[in-house]
Amino acid sequence: MRKGAERAQALPPEWVERLNQALFASPEDARLLEDPVILAACRRANRAELLHWANANMQRPGEPVEPYVSADMVDTARELAHRGLSELLMNVARSTQNTAWELWMKMAFGLTQDPALLEEFLDVSSRSISEFIDSNMRVITQIILEEKQAQAHDDHVDKRSLVSRLLDGRDIDTEQFGRRLGYSLAQKHLAYLVWSETAEAQVGELQDLARALANLTGATSALIVFAGPATLWAWSCVTKPVDLLSLQSAMARFPTLRAAIGAPASGLNGFRRSHLEALTTQRLMGRLAGAPPLASIDQVRMVSLMTQDARATRQFILSTLGRLASEPMVLQQSLHAFLAQGCNVTQTAEMLGTHRNTLLRRLERAQDLLPIPFAEHRIQIAAALELLIWSTPQDESER
Repeated sequence: MRKGAERAQALPPEWVERLNQALFASPEDARLLEDPVILAACRRANRAELLHWANANMQRPGEPVEPYVSADMVDTARELAHRGLSELLMNVARSTQNTAWELWMKMAFGLTQDPALLEEFLDVSSRSISEFIDSNMRVITQIILEEKQAQAHDDHVDKRSLVSRLLDGRDIDTEQFGRRLGYSLAQKHLAYLVWSETAEAQVGELQDLARALANLTGATSALIVFAGPATLWAWSCVTKPVDLLSLQSAMARFPTLRAAIGAPASGLNGFRRSHLEALTTQRLMGRLAGAPPLASIDQVRMVSLMTQDARATRQFILSTLGRLASEPMVLQQSLHAFLAQGCNVTQTAEMLGTHRNTLLRRLERAQDLLPIPFAEHRIQIAAALELLIWSTPQDESER
């Protein structure tokens, strides 16, 4: 038992990957994909709970393991209770338990060939894993009940509840709701989501970024709503054109945060539509490894449509870009920027901060690697490069 716990304590990459995949064992559980903050918290909790169980069995093999519910899971339980999705945690816990048991059994057959010892080992292991998960679920169930009881008393002053009623599409008195929120619903709105996928998210930083983005739209104040343990919903009045480059520059002061922007729109319907667009943008950013820290709905419309089928997307990239798809990102980004600048070499070199001659060499090399004529397939090539850049992890794209 101790030897097996030692292997589990090392967090084999295959185990971590399988446990992460277990979060989406059913179509219902796939709703976790819609919120990158909750998804990241569940992944961290998976690793933390595995380490807790393994460490306990290294110290006291086979003995009952004390329940362990990390801060991530406490926050997630409260958030899902607020959304009425508490059952997701139960589903995920059972899926994780099944996957952990499969990994443990596979490892067990490599530890001993003695049938009697193997039977005893698996029996003890099964009870230990099951009892640990059950005890964790009892703690989480209590947290959920307490959160629901607190909501019953606090809903009348809960800003998020007011905003949720607006977003649900109900017939409401916009002037009355505007007064209660301290924000006019009759103006032109820009909605944005601000969040962090790290365990050390600071609410103050999230608020500072939300206000900084609002200032860049010409607003003097913003409606900011706490939507989760590390997520803010925000709206501001748009009084000037939105400059995406300025918004992206503002992100430099907040390296651990991310933001998704909707399109400006007026009135109550615009309030709702801009928020839904920001949500769509956030979901795509959470799904694609190469998403930038800040993105707008205008940037992701095409990418969102073209990444619904991952296999077809990959095939399109490979058939369009050929060998260029596996070359250093500097070549892909140079050709992408060249196309974005209307094939103007001077403007592209200025935008990239690259010498003109260096850029020309990169463009020539990139076009040589394409399997199709560049001049005749510019639109397809631009689309494939956009998809590739969004799908490539940021740390790889910077190499």
